[in-house]
Amino acid sequence: MRKHSERSETIQERDGGSGLLTKTEEHMVHTQVRRNSFAIDHMIKAIDLLINKEQCPWDANILLRLRTGLEIAIAENDTFRKVLWRHHQILEQVMPPQSTELDPSSFIIEQIRKRKFAFMAQSARA
Repeated sequence: MRKHSERSETIQERDGGSGLLTKTEEHMVHTQVRRNSFAIDHMIKAIDLLINKEQCPWDANILLRLRTGLEIAIAENDTFRKVLWRHHQILEQVMPPQSTELDPSSFIIEQIRKRKFAFMAQSARA
């Protein structure tokens, strides 16, 4: 836990407390979330195998270690996802969407119009 608080302090000192991550940090967090998700899936499969298939007792040491590791990995993943969510919220505030971006209905209408013109051009050639 101490490393996390030191890390947060470093980020706040570096960018004036805005909470933005660099591209490298964002990539590292994404990578760690993927790794933790893989580890969580692996631990769940191992626990399922030991309990349901092998009929291992609930209080076995290996199960206790797996459950502890699973709790830690889930908590860590939740923290990383919260950091990414906060980062993306801050990015939206700092860099508002460009006015050239279309809302969903305008986008669909524009796509239909483009396909219509493409079809007309294609049928004119034939």
